[in-house]
Amino acid sequence: MQLSLPLNLAQQDEETSTIFERIKGCKSLPILSPLASKILQMCQNEETEASELANIISQDPGMAAQILFMANSGYYGGSRHKVTSIVQAVTLLGFSSIANLALSFCFYRLIKDMKEISTSGIDHVKFWRRSILASVAGRAIGKHFAYPDAELMYLGALLQDIGILALNEVALKEITIFQEQDQDNHANLQQLELEHLGVDHQQVGAWLAQHWQLPEEFQVAILYSHAPELFETPPDFQSLVDTVALSGIIADIWINPHTEAAIALAREKSQGRLTVQPEDWEPILGHIMTGIPQIASFFHTRLGNFEEMTHVHRLALKHLSSSKPLQST
Repeated sequence: MQLSLPLNLAQQDEETSTIFERIKGCKSLPILSPLASKILQMCQNEETEASELANIISQDPGMAAQILFMANSGYYGGSRHKVTSIVQAVTLLGFSSIANLALSFCFYRLIKDMKEISTSGIDHVKFWRRSILASVAGRAIGKHFAYPDAELMYLGALLQDIGILALNEVALKEITIFQEQDQDNHANLQQLELEHLGVDHQQVGAWLAQHWQLPEEFQVAILYSHAPELFETPPDFQSLVDTVALSGIIADIWINPHTEAAIALAREKSQGRLTVQPEDWEPILGHIMTGIPQIASFFHTRLGNFEEMTHVHRLALKHLSSSKPLQST
C-alpha cells in the first residue's frame, strides 16, 4: 500500500517546497546505517533463519553486546538461563523485537554523532531524553492493553521526532529561535514550525522515514504524532498512531519543568480514541519506571536524577489515578 503522505512537492506551496528541496539536498541529513537497513529487511523476510540474522548482527560487536544485555534483562522478560549467544537472543526475543533493538541502537549512534556537532539549534540531551521516555511509555501502553504491536509502539515512539533532526540541519536559524521562544512546550513547536517554515517536524519525519525505507507503520505514526485524531485509514494502524501520540505527552511529564501542566495535558489527551482510565495509570506508570534504568543502560545514557524522577512518578500517579480534576498549585 502506498500511503498518501502530504509530501508531494508538486502539491506544496513555495515555502514548503523550498524546505523539502533543502532537505533533499542536505549532505548532513541523518542517515540510517546500512547494517540497520539490512537487519530490517531480513526481519521482514519470512525465509530468514535465526542463524543468518545472528551472523549479520554479530558483525557489529557493540550492537550484539547490547542485544544480549536486553535479552537477559527483566524488561524483555529475561530468561531462566543466561543468554550467551545472538542466536539464542534472536530465538528468545523474536524478529520484531530484534529489528526494533537494532534500529534503536543505530538511532542512538546517530544522535550521539550529531550531538558532537558544535552548531546546533536543539538541545540534543533533552531531545534524546524525551525520545527514550516516549519509547518506554509507548511500550508500557502497548503491553498494558495487550496490543499485538507493542514493540512497534516502542520504536514508533522513539522515532516520532526525527524530523526535528532534519530541520535542525536545514533551518538552523529558525529552529534556534523556536527553541529559545518556547523550549519547554513541545506542543507549541509544531505551530511555530508551520507558521515560519510552512511544514512541521512530523511531515519532515515521515518523509525521512520514507527515505530510510522504514515500514509504513512508522511513517504514519510519525506523521500523526501530534494529531492522531486526523488519522482514519488504514484502521490496523490506529492503535499504533494513538499510542505513539500519547507516549510523547506522557514523556513530557518528566521533561517539562511545569510538571502539573504536563500531567493535566496527559490526562486530557488520554480521553480520546485511546482511553486510559484512572485504574490503568498505576500499571502503565509502574512499567515506565521499571523500564527506565534498563533502557538507559541500553543507550548508555542517564535520564535524570532518580529521586526527582520518582517524585514526578508519584505526583503523576496521584493525579492521573484519581477521578478528581487536577488542582493547580
